[in-house]
Amino acid sequence: MFKKRSSSQSNGNTTLIAADCQITGSITINGNARIDGKIEGSVHATGDLIIGTSAILKADIEANTVSIAGEVRGNIKTTDLLELNATARLFGDICTRQFKVEQGAHFTGTSQLLEETIPPLMIHENSKEPRPAKETKKASRA
Repeated sequence: MFKKRSSSQSNGNTTLIAADCQITGSITINGNARIDGKIEGSVHATGDLIIGTSAILKADIEANTVSIAGEVRGNIKTTDLLELNATARLFGDICTRQFKVEQGAHFTGTSQLLEETIPPLMIHENSKEPRPAKETKKASRA
């Protein structure tokens, strides 16, 4: 589901919140997590977050990447990818760099895509093809 990452944040462990678990309050997870239970409050993960089909969250979420197969009522902010699987139900606003929606997913809210910091494109005189702009230094005359 997520691409393999070699990060100091992820030590290979994943926090699991089981389907029979109910949590009220703020949760901070250092690394990756999978939620199959019910949460009311907020969730902040430094890694990737998977929300299973049985999960019901009434929470604002922040994580690197989020994959939703269950129900979320709250706002989501990711630094990389938000993925809605076919069984996902999302009611809230999102802010993400990449947004992937499978057929059958339900999304009600607004979306804002974050822009990557890439250099502006310039058209060079010899070519009509756009290319990334390069920094140029002007020589000073003494």
